[in-house]
Amino acid sequence: MTAAAEGRLTPLAPEEWDASLAGVLAGLGGPLNIHGVIARNPAPMRSYIGLRGHVVASGSLSPRQRELVILRVARLTGCACEWGHHVARGRAAGFDDREIARIRDGSGGWPADEALLIQAVDDMLSGWRISPGTWSALCAAFDDNRLLDAFFTVGVYVTLSAILNTAGAPREDGFAAEGLA
Repeated sequence: MTAAAEGRLTPLAPEEWDASLAGVLAGLGGPLNIHGVIARNPAPMRSYIGLRGHVVASGSLSPRQRELVILRVARLTGCACEWGHHVARGRAAGFDDREIARIRDGSGGWPADEALLIQAVDDMLSGWRISPGTWSALCAAFDDNRLLDAFFTVGVYVTLSAILNTAGAPREDGFAAEGLA
């Protein structure tokens, strides 16, 4: 019987990870529950970690833009785990509680570049493509690298949210889903 037969995929503890993931584990420091879930299948874990590294460490979006995109994805996918983690990271990137509430609610009042990113996420998750008007505005505001980094950020976090929501991975202590509902 697999862990999935019991209703969810529980995260593997670091000592349970496949030996081929030793470098990945060392690079993560303290892995999160999502990492322990994905580590159940070493090949996708190795592929994921490179894309994740680009999105969170070397992408062309500013930390604030990246966290704005991730928080909006977490909200629209209803992923409490990602929401909890990225509320904390969003605060570190400069968002205050009112702005986090506005991300959650989809409220306006954003600078133009941030409003475009929110609209891009909303478009992508509601119709799986960006509307022509949003596309034109994005192209006028962002270069190709930033456009693609925004799209990759949406894609990575939609995937992570789907895995977390489906696998039923528990949230780590200290990362409540404050304000998601």
